[in-house]
Amino acid sequence: MEPADKRLKRLRPDLVNGLSKGVIADLVDAMLQGSVINDSESEEIHQANAMTKDKARCLIDTVARKGVRASEKLIESLNEKDKELCRKLDLDQAETDTSTTVPKQASLTPADVGSTVPSTRTPPAPVIPESGEWITPCTQQQYDEISQKTSKVYKMLPKPTRKRLALLINNIEFENPNMIRQGAEVDEEQMQKLLNGFGYQVEKHNNLSAEGMEKALTAFSDREEHMQSDSTFVVLMSHGLRDKICGKHHSKNREDTFHIDKIFNILNNKNCKGLRGKPKVVIIQACRGENLGHTYVSDSAAPEPQTDYEEEGPFYQVHKESDFICFYSTTPENVSLRHRQMGSIFIQKLVDVMRQYASEYDIEELFLQVQQSFQDFARQLPMKERGTLMKKFYLFPGI
Repeated sequence: MEPADKRLKRLRPDLVNGLSKGVIADLVDAMLQGSVINDSESEEIHQANAMTKDKARCLIDTVARKGVRASEKLIESLNEKDKELCRKLDLDQAETDTSTTVPKQASLTPADVGSTVPSTRTPPAPVIPESGEWITPCTQQQYDEISQKTSKVYKMLPKPTRKRLALLINNIEFENPNMIRQGAEVDEEQMQKLLNGFGYQVEKHNNLSAEGMEKALTAFSDREEHMQSDSTFVVLMSHGLRDKICGKHHSKNREDTFHIDKIFNILNNKNCKGLRGKPKVVIIQACRGENLGHTYVSDSAAPEPQTDYEEEGPFYQVHKESDFICFYSTTPENVSLRHRQMGSIFIQKLVDVMRQYASEYDIEELFLQVQQSFQDFARQLPMKERGTLMKKFYLFPGI
């Protein structure tokens, strides 16, 4: 039997033409109640697409990307909402493989999404799949084809001997209790799972001051493992100013900020020998402006009515700063949205794109895919900065 996610992709044109606006609304509600999609994805489907066909495309693509179990849930709901269309497209319930069908009135657990193994289902928060195929692996053929372009692709060290490290700093709690970043622990969990999946050992720190962040980065840059690594990731998540990250002591009466420039200075080719000539990816989840009128800058805005969102050796010459790429959650002067339970929209979309497409695309193309997912989401747009990668950087998951 053809897997449900493949069936959705194959029948996508017919579904786009056949789904009515009312059925789409019902399906979105069912997927939300079944924890197949989250609130931000639901809002994107409803509000970011004015045309019915665009809503259908967004719904189908969002669910199909989550794997077999999620796709089966959509097909099951479609059978309840539009039996005639299901019969026409040979999607009626009788044609569904009973060995992997999700029972009616059951919610998907994190382990269900992207997995074909039935399990006990209880309402989860958030959806973080545990399947070994959560990150789509790169095939040997894909690796051979891409890696042959040796002059254009960063070299990947052999898996048995490489030691990849990543640094993750997540400030959740602050001295000012009004600045607590609800949902940020979800971002941390998702990013750690993603980086672990790509083979990085993640060094984590929480609730650091600006001085603490600088010390953590300096110590990280000095780690000997970098000599046996081929790349690194640095992830910073906190409140923020335009070009600064807020430490745990920050408030309207006391500035405790870490300037973004220091990241590049600490890890550049002069100061971090172990990462010289190797790709260094910096990801920042924070606001960059105070256009909501706060006395201190935060990635948490005052909640709007009927919404769950908050604003959230021998000497030789080398370029002092090369092989970097920085991906910021939002453009300068603007806020970055974060859901109180599901985490930030930026991290959700970043994780979703990277786990599915890192087997095919280099890091810059992956970031472009994330940006394009915000195309119709007017309140926020991620931004690439200080891109000095000299070659294409592929993660080659599974290789």
